[in-house]
Amino acid sequence: MPPDSPDRRECVLCGCCLEGCPLLEATGREELSPRAKALLAGPSKFDAARLAEGDVAALTGLCLACGRCEKLCPQGVQVPALMAAMRAAHPDFRQWLWKQWITRLGPYWSLAAKGAALAPQAFVDTFVPAQFGLALKGLKGLRPGNGLAPWLAIAAFPVQAFRARYGDRPVALFDGCVGRGPRAAWGETARLLLKGLGAHLAEPRFSCCGSTLGVAGLPQEQAQARAENIAAWREAGRPLLATYCATCRKGLADYAGPGADGGLFADEAEAAAWAASLVPLSALLEGAKAKAGRGAPAIVGYHRPCHAEAADHDFRLLSSLLGPRLRTPAGGGCCGFGGVMQLSAPELSARVGASCWESLDTALGFSAAPEVTPAYVLTGCSGCVMQLLATAPRGARVGHWLEIIRQK
Repeated sequence: MPPDSPDRRECVLCGCCLEGCPLLEATGREELSPRAKALLAGPSKFDAARLAEGDVAALTGLCLACGRCEKLCPQGVQVPALMAAMRAAHPDFRQWLWKQWITRLGPYWSLAAKGAALAPQAFVDTFVPAQFGLALKGLKGLRPGNGLAPWLAIAAFPVQAFRARYGDRPVALFDGCVGRGPRAAWGETARLLLKGLGAHLAEPRFSCCGSTLGVAGLPQEQAQARAENIAAWREAGRPLLATYCATCRKGLADYAGPGADGGLFADEAEAAAWAASLVPLSALLEGAKAKAGRGAPAIVGYHRPCHAEAADHDFRLLSSLLGPRLRTPAGGGCCGFGGVMQLSAPELSARVGASCWESLDTALGFSAAPEVTPAYVLTGCSGCVMQLLATAPRGARVGHWLEIIRQK
C-alpha cells in the first residue's frame, strides 16, 4: 500500500472526527471513537506500547462504517478503510456468515423475511442467539407486503428536461440486494417512474454493489462483485445507471474512487464513464409534480442516510413533492446499521438506532401524542430502512420513499 494512500495517512489526534461519530455520541465511550481506532489500527508512532493484536482487532472491528469521520478529518484519514483492513486480517465466523448471507442466500431473503414474521417472539427469545436478534427484527420488517400504503400520485413528469439532458441514452436501474429480494416492489415502482420519463430501459443482471462486503473485511468477494457489475454494465452498452439506495450509489461510485483497484476498468476513460453514468433516481425526477391522496399523513419525517450524496437528491425531490408536511432533524443522525456489526455488536447498533429515533422525535414530535402524530419516516437507503424498522418505537411506520408512490 503506498505510504501516501488515504488509508495510510496518519491520525494526529486533533479530535475533529469526534463530533461526527454516532457510536461515541450514543455511548460516551471514547475508545469507540474514530480517533482511538485510527491510533490503534493506523501506522502508530507508539511501538513501545504495543497492545495484543487480538484485542486491537476486537476493538477496531466496532465500526459502523458510516463515513462521517472521513468528512470531518483534515488529514484525510479513512477510518472505515482501516477497520475493513483489520477485519480482513482477522477473519472470523461472523464474516463467513455475512458472506454467505450476501453472496449465496440473496434469493432466499424474501422467504426468510416471511419466516421471521411467523416466528413467535417467545420462540425467538428462547432459541435465537441474542446477536441475531436485531438483524431478525429488521428482516421481519422487510417482509414482502409489509411496506407503506401508497398515497402520492405523480401528476407530471419532467420529460422535456430528461430528454434534453440524456436524449435517447438507455437507463439501467441498480436494485441492490434488498430491491432484488424482499422489496422487489421498489424496483417495480422505480421502473414505472423511469417509463414515465420516457426512458429506454436496459436490464443488465447486476449483483451486490459490494459495499457491505468490503466493510465486513471481505475484499476478494467485494472485488468479484465489482467486476461482475462492471461487466454487466459494459455488455449493456454502458447505459446511465440509476440508483435508489444511497449506500449502493456510494458503493458503486467507489469503483472509480481514490484507492480503488485500477484493474477494474479497461482504462481511465472507462472509469470516468462509469463515474459519470451514476445518478440517483430522484435526481432524474426533479421537477416532477405530485398530488397527495387519501391516507397521506399530516407530518412525514425524513431520515438522511450517512451515505447520501452531498446534494441529497432524495430530500430535494421529497421537499418539492411534499412541501411543508416533510420534516427532518437539523443535525440528522446515523441509523446504526453498520453491516456486519449487526452480528458483532448488535447492542451498540441498537443504541445508535435509539439515538437516531430520539433525533427524529425532535423534528416530528411523535412521542408527545403518538395517537395524533404517529411516527412516519421515509428514507432512501435499504440498510437504513432495515435498521429503522428494527429499532422503531411501537406504532411507527417506516419505508423507502418509493413505497408512497402510487403505481397507477
